[in-house]
Amino acid sequence: MVDWIRRRARDGEVSLSMVALVLSCVAALGLGLTSWVPKALDRDVGIADVEPGLLEVAQGARGVQSLGAGLSVTLYDSGFRLSRDSVVLADTVTRGAPVTVVMGSLVETGERDREVVTSELSHVRIDAVRRVKDTVLYSGVVHDDVRSMPLRIEFEPIDGRIRMDAAVPGADMVAIHLDWRPATTGIAPALPERNLKERAYWVDPSVVEQPAFTWVLGTDVSIGPVQVPRAVDLRQDGRIAVHVWAPRCVVTVTDTPRDPVTE
Repeated sequence: MVDWIRRRARDGEVSLSMVALVLSCVAALGLGLTSWVPKALDRDVGIADVEPGLLEVAQGARGVQSLGAGLSVTLYDSGFRLSRDSVVLADTVTRGAPVTVVMGSLVETGERDREVVTSELSHVRIDAVRRVKDTVLYSGVVHDDVRSMPLRIEFEPIDGRIRMDAAVPGADMVAIHLDWRPATTGIAPALPERNLKERAYWVDPSVVEQPAFTWVLGTDVSIGPVQVPRAVDLRQDGRIAVHVWAPRCVVTVTDTPRDPVTE
């Protein structure tokens, strides 16, 4: 194409300004492809985009629940908040369902696993809360327009940490949606030790009981249960999706802030 235009320019059929315009457009297109294609391939890591639905909270389930030693969990229409005294440790996604249930399968493609989603239950209704010693148990359902499944979310203090355990019997995969925070940075070897923004990552399957990432709040976040496929997705604005291919997803947050790693 470029050679043809050059020949026509020599013959006087095409102006030199036209040649310059075409060449600049071709160069811009090439530059755009070289920058866009690697990013598109980089984002395609076999992790599905699982969106949170709506959150509905019964009046009797709202309010602050103490976990002892200054730790607490709070639930309102905006979602769950994990705190130590007045210090925020973590929030679930703002004004969205904290949990999504996925029915599907995990397919091995050679280089990496790929999530295949056949259906999602993305809306959550929390009906009640009760205490068992220092553990706080929320019960409700996760549902779509035609189907629902029982949901239990348990918050438990463990050695100065808060464990959030979301269980849905019969689910293939459970995702917990956390509110996005700046400087979300991986902790090796679970995740790459860099800012995790705008990408999705598989958690190193060999990691057992070790934090996966930290953020501007200065707390560390671990993902369980271990020995099952786990992933973290930060490709969408405003939320961090934690995927666990099991009928329960566990997120454990430290209560002792540390200096976060930033770029």
